[in-house]
Amino acid sequence: FLKKIPVMSYMKVRSSFGITGNNNIGGSNYSWQAQTAPYNYVFNNTLVPGRSVSVLQNNQLSWEQTKTFDVGIDLGLLNDRISITYDYYNKLTDGMLMNQQIPDASGFSTLVSNVAAVNLWGHEIGINTRNYTGIFKWTTSFNISFNRNKVKKLVTPGYFGGRTSPYDDYWTTEVGHPLGMFYGYIYDGVFMTEAEFEAGPKEASSLVGTVRLKDLNGDGVITFAGDRTFIGNPNPKALVGITNDFSYKNFDLNIAMSGELGRDMIDGDIAYSENLDGVFNVRKIVANRWRSLENPGDGVIPRTRNTPLARAVNSRFVTDGSYLTCKNIALGYTVPLRNSKYVKGLRVFVTVQQAFVITAYKGMSPEASAFGLTGTTLGVDKTAYPIPRTFAFGLNVKL
Repeated sequence: FLKKIPVMSYMKVRSSFGITGNNNIGGSNYSWQAQTAPYNYVFNNTLVPGRSVSVLQNNQLSWEQTKTFDVGIDLGLLNDRISITYDYYNKLTDGMLMNQQIPDASGFSTLVSNVAAVNLWGHEIGINTRNYTGIFKWTTSFNISFNRNKVKKLVTPGYFGGRTSPYDDYWTTEVGHPLGMFYGYIYDGVFMTEAEFEAGPKEASSLVGTVRLKDLNGDGVITFAGDRTFIGNPNPKALVGITNDFSYKNFDLNIAMSGELGRDMIDGDIAYSENLDGVFNVRKIVANRWRSLENPGDGVIPRTRNTPLARAVNSRFVTDGSYLTCKNIALGYTVPLRNSKYVKGLRVFVTVQQAFVITAYKGMSPEASAFGLTGTTLGVDKTAYPIPRTFAFGLNVKL
């Protein structure tokens, strides 16, 4: 039937469903078995070595399972000058291993169990085009993906992370929300006047000129347990990649770009670069700090007083982390050889990596992730060294 649609030269519709198990559980290997460890005990008034149960048996323990559904379509247009690929996927990983609390009467406090579940889904689009095909050739590859995730089940109390420290515990993973959400206080400026201070919610060390935070539970006091909430999402709304290849006679040029759009990032350097303890160099913005009632500053930077909330993770640390990076530009020239007995091919080239970055992020690098790239610890820049711009010159010789 495609003969009636001359613009379309190819079409394929596909779908798949499968269930896979994951046995890559690291330190939890053999957790289904009861295990023993050496313990000393007293026998006949003498300390003697012995062994006792160190891990409870859980013969119900199994591999976690991932159920995956995918549906997609491949299209070729204009005699395959344009190729389009689209996929929708939905993955449910169930039975993830976590330490579940059990009654202390068992002699243990936790037992490794299949309790957690995470749902991942998204759309992936790829477009390849042959823009010019003559002496001058130009091809483009573009891909974009929209990935989402949500935690479906966790052990009691239904979250982990984000509840231990106000200063460096940036994330929490909670049922009903995406993985690794930023968690902290809502920044609400500075107590500029006595009247604001008297009327506003405070912490024990608060004074006029110190940080003002929102009282989320309405009790009139700023507390660690009651006034912290979700303040950002480091998971990007879209991942993009663009590659352009050009060639003209013996010259070739490749430009590769990639980026992440619609993501939040925490500039963890703020806790240090705006520190007013007198132990660090600071940013210029600190000159606009609150100094007195007569010279209150810009309402953003608090007074020079070290309070517990001065460097607590809050929404002011969260910024737009979207970026588009030109990862590589490579220009080459293939030297024409005539009847060479020893050299079959010769190409000279020059490349630049990390050529430029388009971003609104004001820190050193929007690609920083100081705590790794796991799904629960993304998007924090904490004195990370930026990706350097690198120039290279080279020669390829084929003998």
